Amino acid sequence: MCIDYVLDETGDIWQVQSVRTNSKNTHGTGCTFSACITAELAKGASVADAIHTAKRLTSQAIATAPNIGHGHGAVNHWAFWEGEV
Repeated sequence: MCIDYVLDETGDIWQVQSVRTNSKNTHGTGCTFSACITAELAKGASVADAIHTAKRLTSQAIATAPNIGHGHGAVNHWAFWEGEV
């Protein structure tokens, strides 16, 4: 299980969970997560909804990442558009 903790604007702490994927293809996960949150907020989503969407996208981007390069490969940034989320 992969758990992220969120401290929201009210001071509440809550968890966002997903299944942990055993993959070395994790390059770009932080940027993907934060960019998705930013995009969702710009579209008018609530903070909670934006974080949940970003968690889903990032988890699927890791799970469906192509095995390219050497070392830590990139995640699949197209997972959301390919209907894999």
